Order: sequence, then structure tokens, then C-alpha cells
Amino acid sequence: MIGWLKGTLHALDPSHGAIIVNVAGVGYEVRVSLQTLSQVGDIGSECELWIHTHAREDQLVLFGFATTAEKQMFLLLTRVPKVGPRYAMAVLGGFPLDDLVHILVGGQQGKLEKIPGIGKKTAEQILLSLRDKAEKMLAATEGAAAKPGQTSKAKAPAPAISDDATQVLVNLGWRQKQVEKSLAKVLAQHPELADGRLDDLVRKALAQLMAR
Repeated sequence: MIGWLKGTLHALDPSHGAIIVNVAGVGYEVRVSLQTLSQVGDIGSECELWIHTHAREDQLVLFGFATTAEKQMFLLLTRVPKVGPRYAMAVLGGFPLDDLVHILVGGQQGKLEKIPGIGKKTAEQILLSLRDKAEKMLAATEGAAAKPGQTSKAKAPAPAISDDATQVLVNLGWRQKQVEKSLAKVLAQHPELADGRLDDLVRKALAQLMAR
């Protein structure tokens, strides 16, 4: 059972929420949330992740997290009925962890329902199962957005950043037309993002989508 990895970031695949970490010459493919993806750094930089090994008869998948608090939330989400790893990662990708904890504590069901794949019944079940646990996590999430030694962020090539952002959001479950409309609006308001970081553009567009 793998619980933690430390190595060199070998490859990034933002469209599928995956990275490859080179550990002593072995490349581990790890699925990560949008929040963790924004913190792993540039290709060639040192990368440390807390790992959950998801083993089934037909597959073995590694899920990676920048903080133990995010991993804890992932595990709590997967224990909610009808919320498996896929939807747990979607929930984690929808909000920064501290925002998600406050959403759960505040019982803000409407915000959870805006996440693709999370309907009314699932949102209700998440709140029913995790509201009390989220209250206990408030202290643990303080400072969870930052990871010592990993302040740099991956930068996408400017000509491809809009296409990459579209793919990331479509793979999270949003409809392509909605995504393209939101990205166009964000880039019109913030043209500097066309030459910026992929995660900054995705976060802005995601905020537009979630606000609808």
C-alpha cells in the first residue's frame, strides 16, 4: 500500500487530472484534484504527495493530495453512499478545501448541486454524512492551501491555454458550450490570463460556472 510519494514531476496532464512522478526511475501515474494540480510545481521540480491507493479487482489507481487535510476529505467523501473516488475528486476540484469545509458546515446544498454529477439527493447525503465531521476539520484546514517548498505553479503555453482550460473543465463534467462561454467572458475581463497559469484561468472560469 502506497501512502506517500516523493520524487520529480515528470509529466502533467491537466485535461485528465493526472501527473506522473518519477521516483528513482519509476514513473507513478497519480490522479489529482484541480486544487493539488495547481500546487505540484513545474516539470522537473521536486514533488511530494500524500497517496491513497484505490485497489479493485480490475484496477489499481493512485490518488494524490498536496495536504493530509485534502486526503482526509477525499476519504470522507468516498464513504458517503453513491460518492466514489470520481465524484469525490469532482467535489474537491470544485472549491478550495477551506471553502468546501465552510460550505459543508454551513449546509450550503445549492453550491454542492452545481458540481457536475452531484444531484440533489447526493448533495443532501453529503451534508447529512459530513456536516459534523467538517466542523471538526475547520482547524485542520488552516494553511492547507500552501505546501512548504512548493510555491511554483505549472504554466501552460499561452497559445494552448484556452484549449487546455476547456479540456480540464469538460472532463470535470461541464458542458463544452458553457465552458467556452465562461472562458470567453473571463478572458475578455482578464486578458492577462491568456499568458498566465492554467490553474488561474480554470479557477476564474470555474467561479463563473458555479455562480450560475
